[in-house]
Amino acid sequence: MPAVAPSQPVLPSPVVYPATPGDLDPLAEVLAQVFYPPSGLQRWIHPICKLGIREDLRLRLAARDPHYCCLAAAVGSEVVGTAEISLRVTAHGKYPYLSNLAVLPGWRRRGIARLLLLSAEGVAKGWGYRCLHLHVLEDNLPARQLYAQLRYTPIERTSQLWRWLGIPPQLLLCKWLP
Repeated sequence: MPAVAPSQPVLPSPVVYPATPGDLDPLAEVLAQVFYPPSGLQRWIHPICKLGIREDLRLRLAARDPHYCCLAAAVGSEVVGTAEISLRVTAHGKYPYLSNLAVLPGWRRRGIARLLLLSAEGVAKGWGYRCLHLHVLEDNLPARQLYAQLRYTPIERTSQLWRWLGIPPQLLLCKWLP
């Protein structure tokens, strides 16, 4: 008789939705875990970072800017990822810009970042724009691979001057939306 593989629990599919003030605590936790992981000495400042992130998010959500959207990604009742989209103003005009794309480490490589990106593209199109911009660290190869798969192309590179401060250069990417 063949061996039977142990059954794997079936997880609900991830859902992406516009965040509300009720999502502040789990969103702040996701962002703090990803950008300020509580390891080493950083674990002592992690609660302070999380509190600051929560307050920043609260203010952005409370402003009710029609060209700002915080997206939350949840699996079941657990928020596991987030992304923000807003308008950036430059000398060349306004354009939609994605920031703070974050997925909890235990939930990566399951399509959640892709869902957040596609949802953000939908937001930009809903605002009447035909492109979406974002920055990525030049040495973040997994993120760059995802962006390349979704047809984001580099249009600018930050100065090498940042390397002197120990910060790798960033690439500004753009995707023209169909």
